[in-house]
Amino acid sequence: MPPRRRKLPFRLRLLRLYYRIIHFRSPLKLRASIVRLRHDHPRPWLCLLQLFNPFPTWLYPVPEPVPAKQMLGNVSLMMARRNHIVTLRNIPVWRSRDTPLRSLYRLYESMASGEYAPMGQETEYFWYQNRKRWDLHRIEDPSDPDPIRYAILACLAEELVSAFNWRLGLGMRRNHKHILREADEDPYPAYAPVIGPSWTKDVPPISREDLLDLPRGFVNGEGKLVLEENGKSEIFARRNIVTNVGWLYTI
Repeated sequence: MPPRRRKLPFRLRLLRLYYRIIHFRSPLKLRASIVRLRHDHPRPWLCLLQLFNPFPTWLYPVPEPVPAKQMLGNVSLMMARRNHIVTLRNIPVWRSRDTPLRSLYRLYESMASGEYAPMGQETEYFWYQNRKRWDLHRIEDPSDPDPIRYAILACLAEELVSAFNWRLGLGMRRNHKHILREADEDPYPAYAPVIGPSWTKDVPPISREDLLDLPRGFVNGEGKLVLEENGKSEIFARRNIVTNVGWLYTI
């Protein structure tokens, strides 16, 4: 019969419990979340608890959209609506409640405002959301009543397909398990192309009538919406939008 294990002194048991708590790690990264929230909120623990509140639904709804006429060229409005977004994107519980459609609207607001830099960050965030519901073909149809906003959203969804396939062709993977080539002459790795949502094919181009009340400088002589002068995107051009999309193609 093996000898009985000696019972640890009470002080050592407390120390062991203390170290288990200190070094405890969970997928929710609660301690790291508190550290991040502390930079933006005076009561980080309360803020974190609120992020776990499942009402009215677990998945966050899309915030009330701003009319395209108001968002065009309005960088300050776009930044105000993105308040604390960098912190929140690094909070696992918030990421689990975010949706691809919300991310698509954030891309739209950045593009419409004319401040394209946040688009690169948002695309990276979307790319590494490795949940099934973040597959591009699962993006819900927003059925947006604003024809300009709806056209931009549809173009962004289609352009993301091209951008994601470009990344996959380079060997990048959404689960971080990238495939690296040992030499430049090595072939690029094979991949299964992603597809986009079906609803975009039914979104019409922007008409001249849709552009009548827009701020000066956003409509050219051909009756097209100009988000960026001399833009080359063919996908956006099909819906009478002039812009570039380089920020979607970052590594």
